[in-house]
Amino acid sequence: MEPDFRLPLVLERLRGFRLVVPVASPKGGVGKTTVASGVSLLLAHRGVPVSLLDADFTNPTTHVMLGVDASQALPEEDKGVLPVRVEPGLEFMSPAFYSKDKPLPLRGRELVDALRELLAVTRWSGRVLVVDTPPGLSDSLLELLRLERRSKVLVVSTCDKMSLLSTRRILEFLRQEGVEVLGVVANMCGSCGKLEEELGSEPLGCLPFIEDLQALEGDREALARTLSPGLSGVLEKIITLLQ
Repeated sequence: MEPDFRLPLVLERLRGFRLVVPVASPKGGVGKTTVASGVSLLLAHRGVPVSLLDADFTNPTTHVMLGVDASQALPEEDKGVLPVRVEPGLEFMSPAFYSKDKPLPLRGRELVDALRELLAVTRWSGRVLVVDTPPGLSDSLLELLRLERRSKVLVVSTCDKMSLLSTRRILEFLRQEGVEVLGVVANMCGSCGKLEEELGSEPLGCLPFIEDLQALEGDREALARTLSPGLSGVLEKIITLLQ
């Protein structure tokens, strides 16, 4: 296999961050994109320059949560590609800017190649890179962890049996690989005590079920305001790590 000459540039781009936080989930539908968007917005509101990447190439939806029109927004080219400035302190990159919400069926090597390309060409300016990854042990997550061993993974889980079982699996995998876990966010939980009981540790964040979540999609101020109490522990830990 021929060497990938993009890799040195990818590694250089990643070294520019003080912290890389892949937001992962054991399965779909647990609110990972909501948490990734909320953490990014709240950090930016606290004065931390944040870069947010949607690494779900086959089904990117982070732009919907942020209220960004992927059919209109287009990253500028300047010795690479500049992420879209969502608001002061928050820049955003997504494959949706290029696929225009059309299907993008990628697998295996094709997906890894697409991730490397996006990481290589994007000129980030944030201190923290938050990455919204596809559910499970996806190619995007595995490749990112291979490229950036300093990553600290934020795992999102609901409190039902299937999600908790899957969460234990992904935490065990990260432990075996020597990857640091930033913490677990319990989402859509009436009480986070069940997650603490099942996993043996207190969740870093706890979000209740938000009945009208759809009304928050695209309304960044309302989204940040609603998620702030439940994600305060996540913010404090990230800010502490940056000091």
